[in-house]
Amino acid sequence: MSDLAIILSERPTLAPVQINPVALQLRDAALSASALIGAVKNAEQNNACVTARKDIRNLLSLFESQRKKFKEPILEQGRQIDRAVESEIVELEKESGRLEMLEKDFIRAEMRRKQEEEELQRRELARIQAEKDAELKRIADEQREREEAARRIQEEDARKVREAAAAAAKLAAEATNKKQREAAEVARVESERLAEATRIEWDRMDAVLKAECERAAAATQRVEEAASNATYVESRPVEITRAKGQTVRKKWVIEQINDFQLMKARPDLVRKIEWDMIAINQALAEGVKLPGVTAREDISIGTRGGNRPAIIEV
Repeated sequence: MSDLAIILSERPTLAPVQINPVALQLRDAALSASALIGAVKNAEQNNACVTARKDIRNLLSLFESQRKKFKEPILEQGRQIDRAVESEIVELEKESGRLEMLEKDFIRAEMRRKQEEEELQRRELARIQAEKDAELKRIADEQREREEAARRIQEEDARKVREAAAAAAKLAAEATNKKQREAAEVARVESERLAEATRIEWDRMDAVLKAECERAAAATQRVEEAASNATYVESRPVEITRAKGQTVRKKWVIEQINDFQLMKARPDLVRKIEWDMIAINQALAEGVKLPGVTAREDISIGTRGGNRPAIIEV
């Protein structure tokens, strides 16, 4: 389709353009005459200056007018091409705009769906994290309670062993006869038996605590892995549905700008300020002092030209 010829017309062949040698001679003569004028100090020099400037202005006007004259047919053909094409693409432009709006409606709906799914995703990830934190806390609390209970039991057993040993030592120290010494010996043997039994029990409790600690560590790892897997599944990126070759990008449609508010708040965003030069000139002519305006009065001198020969040949 890109090779299809839309406009059926011969492409215009433009003839070479050159400047009339007479016009070039007039230009050179005008420049030579003006070059002789170095100062204007009397009426004669002023007349000569005006004449030289009038010749230059006449040539400038002639060049400009004939430039426009010779370009006009070319410009008109360009305008004809524009009108011919524009009249035939009106319906295409309308239909393209209608289809674009349908595409935008679909993409907006897809973007809303994407936002909703991402919000659900964030909530699910938060739930997974909360459940993981709660389970890890439960495991840690149970392990801490077991260790605290074991510590209390050991403290109580240690107290009993100390009291039994102290009681046996006291009986031995206070014994004055055979019967008392025998009772003291029995108390000593019992205290040692209690100490040995306590040591064995502590070893058993330490083994149980070690096993429980390993189970807690394994449970913690399982919780971490399960949460990681769930997070991986839920963290998949949400995409909008697009056709092949269809691009989507966000942009801002600026509906209104308050110039002075924006300029005051963000002068760095202002690139160009345009002034009403006609109104400024009028105010200065009326003697109005304009804050921020520095101006000086000057004069403008015009000349009226004569005949205009043709200077462009085709």
